[in-house]
Amino acid sequence: MIINIIFSSLTGNTKQVAYEILKSLPENTAIYDLKELAQMPEGDVFVLGYWVDRAKPNQEMYQFMETLKGKKVLTFGTLGAYPDSEHAKETKENTHRLLEKNNQVLGHFLCQGKIDPKLTEMFKKNAGGHAMTPERLKRHEDAAKHPNEEDFINARKFIETLLNHL
Repeated sequence: MIINIIFSSLTGNTKQVAYEILKSLPENTAIYDLKELAQMPEGDVFVLGYWVDRAKPNQEMYQFMETLKGKKVLTFGTLGAYPDSEHAKETKENTHRLLEKNNQVLGHFLCQGKIDPKLTEMFKKNAGGHAMTPERLKRHEDAAKHPNEEDFINARKFIETLLNHL
C-alpha cells in the first residue's frame, strides 16, 4: 500500500502534525508540502492536512481536494477553535462533502493550533465585526498551547486505527 501525506500549513501547526503522523506510518510513506507539489503522486491512500479557514480546508488544499478522484482519503486539520466545537463539526462535514463525491473518505481529525497573531490583533481592533470578547481571548490563549504532545498522540492513534481497518 502506497501512502502519501500532503499538507498545507500557514503558521506551521499543520506541518508539525503532518510530521508527527509520518512517524506512525510505513517507511515508504512520502510527505509533501502542497505548495511544493509539482504533480500528483501515485498512491493508494492520501492523508491530507490543512488549516481551517471559514469552516473549510484552506483555499489551496480545498482546490487540491477538488482534483482527487478514486482515492482513499483521511484528513487532518488544525484550527483556532476547540476541536469539539460546532465550528469543528461544520468543518468536518464540509470537508467530507467535498471529498465524498469522488473518493472513499475514511475519516477526519482536527486539533487546535496556534492562531496567526495578525488575526488576533485584527480581532482586538474589532476589524470585520469580530470583537475580541473574553471568550474569544481565552480561546486564542488556549490555542497558543497547541498543537501539543497530546494532539500528536491523538493524531497518530487516529491514523493508525483507520489504516489498520484497511
